[in-house]
Amino acid sequence: MTAFEQADLHLTSQQVDGLLRDVVRTHLDKLERLAAAGKSCSSFDADQAKRDDRRAAWTYRLLHSQGSAAIVGSLDEQQMSAEGMTLQDIAAIRNHLSLLRKNNLVPTRPDILQDLVGAHGAPATAMNMATAQDIYFRGMWMALAQSDRRYGGNIVEADDFVAQIFRDRVQPVQRVQDEREMFAHAAMAESEQQQPFETVVERNQPDDVDDRFESIADILVKKRLKARRWTIKSKKQAEQIFSLMEKFMLEERSVEKMSLVRQKDLAAFTSFLEAEIYKHHGKSSKDEFRSIAEMRVIAMSKPENMRGVEAGTLNRHLTFIDQLFDCAVAEGVEMDPRLSLSKLRAIDSSETRAREERTKFSLGQIEKLFEQAPFVNCARWDKLSQFGADGHSLVYHGALYFIPMLIFYGGGRLEEYCGLIMDDVIETNGAHPYLHIAKNKYRRIKNAASKRNIVIHPELIRLGFLRYVALIRSLDYELVFPDLFSPTTKSLLGSRFYKLFKPVLLSAGITEDGLGSHAIRHAFGAILKKRNVRDELRADLLGHRGKTETSERYCEATEISTMYELVCKMPVVTENLVAHPTNIFQWVREKHAPPFSHPNRAKRERTAR
Repeated sequence: MTAFEQADLHLTSQQVDGLLRDVVRTHLDKLERLAAAGKSCSSFDADQAKRDDRRAAWTYRLLHSQGSAAIVGSLDEQQMSAEGMTLQDIAAIRNHLSLLRKNNLVPTRPDILQDLVGAHGAPATAMNMATAQDIYFRGMWMALAQSDRRYGGNIVEADDFVAQIFRDRVQPVQRVQDEREMFAHAAMAESEQQQPFETVVERNQPDDVDDRFESIADILVKKRLKARRWTIKSKKQAEQIFSLMEKFMLEERSVEKMSLVRQKDLAAFTSFLEAEIYKHHGKSSKDEFRSIAEMRVIAMSKPENMRGVEAGTLNRHLTFIDQLFDCAVAEGVEMDPRLSLSKLRAIDSSETRAREERTKFSLGQIEKLFEQAPFVNCARWDKLSQFGADGHSLVYHGALYFIPMLIFYGGGRLEEYCGLIMDDVIETNGAHPYLHIAKNKYRRIKNAASKRNIVIHPELIRLGFLRYVALIRSLDYELVFPDLFSPTTKSLLGSRFYKLFKPVLLSAGITEDGLGSHAIRHAFGAILKKRNVRDELRADLLGHRGKTETSERYCEATEISTMYELVCKMPVVTENLVAHPTNIFQWVREKHAPPFSHPNRAKRERTAR
């Protein structure tokens, strides 16, 4: 007998009904929360909200009737028009179908359908999964179609609800909880009568494990920091996702403790991260105080491509959560053994192991970059990305001027250069000056292979880098680029650099996602590859781990003289720049507080101490 013929493998009519109820109930609840959050905004437009729901309802109506490859046909257009839909509405429905497929939301993720089927005790056979998909589309359509309930005041159960309240005032209904307690006490009494006396004597139990999300997260953070497994940045990222998950579980799933988390709760949270949260959530200090419903409203106000975190970010979040669950188990929390995060991880189609294939600048873009104001003639010290008056050549030597060149001609990482200290600039050990990259109090390094030496390209020497270093050293600075440092902030030095660098990229017409300082580093590796520099030599320059055990463990570090020959293979894209006399910011020369510092914050910190 085939699986198709085995009736006991198929969903029964009662199970199908249960699946549909689950989908409709879940999405009705979600839509009503979104509606409530939207109404709390002063700019809320009920008519627009109703139109959006009608469009979405038609989208899922088409998916239910035609399947995952649904399109808007001519007959569909006629029916939509008959129901009052405009040409703009129809175009929006077409776009919605396209976006759902583009974002891998259609077909519905298999794990969501498996959880739906499994919750009703049915096996996840191909037939049952197909049925669940059909039910899911139908349930979404039915929930979205109730826009009058959310925005028109048409609540069908309102009269019955009020009538029940009046009846309860005369004779209150017995609470379900009372019934549960009554049956529980009866069952306990019966059990005690049936068992020997010694088995029911209460034993002294140890205190229950505190399995609140916050408590386990605190334990994990302390352990990771003590073992030096996390940096300050990792700690911040982990704490953000733990806090967000705790809020989601409480507000959306009514789950307060880790021991109560189930797979469907994790799937719901993952779906929220994938499609229902603003892509840049967490960058505003206000984000940590927002409710999940408010986060959804903000996300819905953004374009489709700005909703949901990137695949790599999602996987990083899930890695932190996996570590949190492992910590909970180690602390004695009885977690659901069926929990699995591996199936929820995103497949990052843009990710590739070959570093040279990542986003990088073209040579033309790099040449255009070094034609911008900071390298030629800027307007003022506080308008570095704007060109100055014709006939002038105002240039300030500092991080914005030298670091892009250091990355292009040396291949180091942004933070490796931002955190350079005077002792890292080696001028007395051989014919070629170089930079020593290692962990210090201003920066960390990515891995053991990152500890290395980077020769200084002769073009940087021509443009005055060593003269600049000598001047900064004479002022008794420890950092090579003190213009990035403020004692009133804990932000990475690279964050300050990026605030200066971003306007320069925009003025050069470089607006593509991923084209930042790191893309210059990728260009360095790609150019050397095209010029036949071997893998292990490029790995030494870039601070990468070798591809194989041979190229990593047994390959000696490239000597400075050989390294000099390699970096000289880079094209000189700054040959048209003039070597100006060293000119640094006045506040750096006079050792004043940087203009971007926060004196009030420093005052508060001193007061607190």
